[in-house]
Amino acid sequence: MMLRIVILTLALLALPSRADWDFSAINQGNWYIGGQLNYGWVDTNFGDANPVALHVLGGYQFNPYIGIESRIGLGLADDEAADNIHIEVDSYYGLYLTGTLPMGDWVRLYALVGVTDLSLEQDLDSQSDTFGTSDLSYGLGLSLLATERLSFSLEFMQWLDKGEFDVAGLNLGVRYDF
Repeated sequence: MMLRIVILTLALLALPSRADWDFSAINQGNWYIGGQLNYGWVDTNFGDANPVALHVLGGYQFNPYIGIESRIGLGLADDEAADNIHIEVDSYYGLYLTGTLPMGDWVRLYALVGVTDLSLEQDLDSQSDTFGTSDLSYGLGLSLLATERLSFSLEFMQWLDKGEFDVAGLNLGVRYDF
């Protein structure tokens, strides 16, 4: 019994006192902006394509763990899904809730969930059709801090998962926190 009391006492002494805990970081919020280059995977009834898109993002990080983010983007380059059928991301915008897990001083793992409204443009022999829809979106990313305010990210995002077409992508980005 005495050995248990000694071990428990030593364990409690090894823990930092409550006065040493930093609760101020939990209540600190900040605005941020950034941009990402997207290499997309579009699966349609006509075939698969890999268009390239670019978006800007902005948001508010309520604390180190939770934030809200908005993105707006447009297509940069189309890709051929089948003979003479070209697919391009026309435009998209979305609103997401973000959850961040700091993995150390300079590395963060994050997840996003929200809604994206996306329009795809399909060109077939000089005829163009635009398809648009909204869907639940989700993603997972890794952020590396270059400085206290500047970070770089690599992320996978599932934009749309609809019957006619599925859109996912790999994003490479930069973010600046104010």
